[in-house]
Amino acid sequence: MKRNWFWPVFLIASAVVLITSQLGLFSYHLGIWSLLLTIVLVAALISSLRYLSMPGVVFAVAFLAIIYAKPLGITALVPWTILGAAVLLSIGLSMLIHPRYHYQYHNRHHHHHDDYAETTGTISDNQVNLDLTFGSGIRYVHSDAFEAGNLNVSMGSAKIYFDDVSLQTNTATINLNVSLGSLELYLPKTWQLQNNLDANLGSVNVNGVPTTAGPVVILNGRVSLGELTINYL
Repeated sequence: MKRNWFWPVFLIASAVVLITSQLGLFSYHLGIWSLLLTIVLVAALISSLRYLSMPGVVFAVAFLAIIYAKPLGITALVPWTILGAAVLLSIGLSMLIHPRYHYQYHNRHHHHHDDYAETTGTISDNQVNLDLTFGSGIRYVHSDAFEAGNLNVSMGSAKIYFDDVSLQTNTATINLNVSLGSLELYLPKTWQLQNNLDANLGSVNVNGVPTTAGPVVILNGRVSLGELTINYL
């Protein structure tokens, strides 16, 4: 197995910076909490750049600019001018640059895209693809041989019901990206979840627990400055 050296080296370097800064070895002194927040934001920035998640990149840079406004000479711009500009940049860049995932979308001719919409609909397909931006939507999935789902929610909100779904095999995969938005999944109580999500300045909440052993559903993707809620029905 190929070893991932980046994050161990990054954390070690961060520890060195944290210690040396408190020893007064830097010309500009920061408080301990500002340094810790800087480490978190730099990690979020690198992770967002990896997946080309523009809201994560822009807001990480914006918060770093607020923290270092004095040495940068931009104290007149913080915080509201920078945050307002970050919102506009996030919207504009998200329209131009779509996130890159470590998984690939399948069955693209069944891909559903919604912009500036509030919609309710039904998806009858073994592979569920949804791309929702600047809107809200509810989807009811009907499938007797479900294989995979690819869900992208950016600056919007979506609710997706999988209660009328049977799996083709004992496993299925749901790939998702939630950035500056919220996604609610409603799942059967027999589904066992394998959580491989990267929650980058986001939250993942699970309401309920599986009642009986059943098929395994793998969750891949990331939640960046957003919220994912999983509800067992």
